[in-house]
Amino acid sequence: MKFLVGDVGGTNTRLALADASGLRLDTLIRARNDDHDSMLTVVDAYKQAVDCSDVSAVCIALAGVIHDGIGSMTNRDWRISALDIGQSVGAPRAVLINDLSALGHALPDLTTMPVCKVESPATNGQSLVVGMGTGFNVSLAKKTHDGGTVVIEAEVGHAELPASIKSMLEVELGWSAGRFRTIEDAFCGSGLERLFHATTGQTLSGEKIMAAFTDGRDTGAIRTVNLFARGLGLLARGLICQYLPRDGLVFAGSASRGILDSTALSAFSDAFLAPGMDVVLPNSIPVSLITEDAAALFGCAHMLNATS
Repeated sequence: MKFLVGDVGGTNTRLALADASGLRLDTLIRARNDDHDSMLTVVDAYKQAVDCSDVSAVCIALAGVIHDGIGSMTNRDWRISALDIGQSVGAPRAVLINDLSALGHALPDLTTMPVCKVESPATNGQSLVVGMGTGFNVSLAKKTHDGGTVVIEAEVGHAELPASIKSMLEVELGWSAGRFRTIEDAFCGSGLERLFHATTGQTLSGEKIMAAFTDGRDTGAIRTVNLFARGLGLLARGLICQYLPRDGLVFAGSASRGILDSTALSAFSDAFLAPGMDVVLPNSIPVSLITEDAAALFGCAHMLNATS
């Protein structure tokens, strides 16, 4: 068996081949979306660089809405058709899946970086992937008795911001808190930029905000990043009650890495582990971070191998 797998993000698209042994990293190529008019031209360019003959199935993960084999990007005017991609490489089977679902399928094949360790977690086979980069979303992964994985899709980023976070922002920002209405308004790369503007009145890219925070001399950046991390900790407290991921809360995405792999982790941990929750104890839930850039590709390969 030979598979074509892909991960279409807001900025880049990654494509690679996979087979029964898993993802073939030597075939991985990353393309800038701005250099292409459509997903099909990305695939065409990939075919010129990598031998795609005898591909039996295709799985493409994307950050967008999928309906009847058609995907639409949330931040790019691309219409992605599973049928068109399958025909492009001569594959009889082609599927599109949500990028967070792909990460859920990838969990058995990934080693994650511990953020909040639990010595002896009470497992229930459920893990929650929290993706925070260009946007925000989650995906619940449930291990089945036969060793498989069931992954549940969601669009949590478009849900209303929880009351606990609204209250925190109102105390910190006053009337400016009103601009944060949904979870994704606050918790993603552009959400960090909006929070910085609401806090300081200035405009900086997320990358520069994190650089200023790391430098330690910009009080506005320090306040913004710690406030963001504290809010993320409160959000995580709510998510563990909603999804009960006793096998772990697993963060992914550039914004997640920026916050949880920095000194802002202490602000996140203080909020997440604060006393007051009795039904689901936060200190009983392992928290970790996906650091593998090709994680969604691993998930696509895992899903195709499990269903072929």
